[in-house]
Amino acid sequence: MVDSSLRVFPMYNNGVLYGAIQEGVHLFYIKESNTWKPTGTAAFTHFWLIDNGHWKLKRVLSYDHH
Repeated sequence: MVDSSLRVFPMYNNGVLYGAIQEGVHLFYIKESNTWKPTGTAAFTHFWLIDNGHWKLKRVLSYDHH
């Protein structure tokens, strides 16, 4: 993940936190001859829900691949 790209949006229902949307940009690499080489980038969006006090990743989107 590109550090400066991360944004998190908490989600509330009647003042109670129930989830969050997380978005940013991630990088892809391939290992060739013991060296990691960049191969591309993409945006991501994750939808998290709190279920019985535990955060659970409910949906994952990866898009705008280059």
